[in-house]
Amino acid sequence: MSTSSAPSRILRVGQVVTRLAAHIQSGDEFKDLWIEGEVVQARSSPVGHVYFTLRDNVGQLQCVLFAMKAAQIALTPRDGNKVLAHGYIELYTKDGRCQLQVDDLRPAGAGDAYLRLEALKRRLTAEGLFALERKRPLPTAPHRIGVVTSPIGAVWHDIQQIVARRDPRVELILAPAQVQGIGAVESLIAALDGLAQIRDLDVVILARGGGAAEDLAPFNDEALVRALARFPRPVCSGVGHETDVTLADLAADIRAPTPSAAAELVVPDSGGEQLRAQRAWRRAAARVRERIDERRRRLETARRGGNGSTKRAGRSTARSRVRCRCGGSVPSRHSAGSRRSRRSPFWDGATRSSKARTGTSARRSRRFGPASVFGSGCATGAPARWWRLSNAMAEPEVSLDKALERLEAIADKLEDPALDLDEAVRLYEEGMRLYAECAKRLDAADLRITHLADALAKQARERGAS
Repeated sequence: MSTSSAPSRILRVGQVVTRLAAHIQSGDEFKDLWIEGEVVQARSSPVGHVYFTLRDNVGQLQCVLFAMKAAQIALTPRDGNKVLAHGYIELYTKDGRCQLQVDDLRPAGAGDAYLRLEALKRRLTAEGLFALERKRPLPTAPHRIGVVTSPIGAVWHDIQQIVARRDPRVELILAPAQVQGIGAVESLIAALDGLAQIRDLDVVILARGGGAAEDLAPFNDEALVRALARFPRPVCSGVGHETDVTLADLAADIRAPTPSAAAELVVPDSGGEQLRAQRAWRRAAARVRERIDERRRRLETARRGGNGSTKRAGRSTARSRVRCRCGGSVPSRHSAGSRRSRRSPFWDGATRSSKARTGTSARRSRRFGPASVFGSGCATGAPARWWRLSNAMAEPEVSLDKALERLEAIADKLEDPALDLDEAVRLYEEGMRLYAECAKRLDAADLRITHLADALAKQARERGAS
């Protein structure tokens, strides 16, 4: 070609890369590819995309695994891993870069076994064994838990420690099983079948530690999957590490990333439950105190009003004779019966008893007017009935004070974070019984006060009319 001749066809860069991109994407040559290579320069973006490079002795190819696909793939590309990456080639016109957009990853050298596993997975999925509709929720407060795992591994020890820490009331039943090697599938199924015969079993944990793909092979067996699907109780699987997803995980009602996480998922932390109970108790105790204080104020107000009315009633009876409902009459304070009644040691004893019970200053009270205000008795019956009535009002007050002291003691105990849950529940129930009893007594006292106030008002009206 002569250097002096002008080029007959000139292409812009954009034209070239656009044509290359169209050529790559128009045919099937660069679609549905499985490419083997070593992972280098692997990194993740904040949103979950994974970028890495596949290389061999001849060349290298940039790859991207977007976050949505990465969440569905158990294998995470790491530097030095040899993998099979599936996807298609695309060319970015802006920088002329070719890239493999990855939608699946598997370990290199596991081709045939992986394909068989994928075929089994598709078949069992079509049968509905992995369907979300058949998943059962875990019990909220399990009491008896079955565990299928090796009795000599660290997994069983870890599960015991976690459950004891979270809720020591839970009962664990170990169904020992072989978790890898020849005979492991049969051993796991036998353990599940044994647990299925136990009554009052709430849930089962199927667990083993991490391992290579061949070590986890029993948990990809079709027979084990079907045994899990027919198990009568919810099953939580915790097999391998977080990146290991087996068919047993898909068949279980819930999958945990590790055996320890399975124990935490199955057994709620009783400390949180106890804290909620304590908060509920404190709210109830506050309502109890408010109600008791309100009732005590009303009782004191009524008692003070009753003392004043008693004095006025005594002066009024000195000037008149009042008819009893029973048909008799009450003599005035000048009569011998009245004097004996006013000086009755029975009445004095009642006054002293009332003073001791209530802690208030008790004075000698003149006899109320008609004894029928408080009952059917006349004259000498009035003080006796009043003694009973005053005690009936005084006794609940003393009882309420004692009950309140006990309620406060219970509240203090429930503040202790080390309190056993069973003891906390027992104390809470005792407190609620005390609350109910106090409320009943307060209602009775209210009723008596109302009757007394009505009687005093009626007596005042009768005096005014006379």
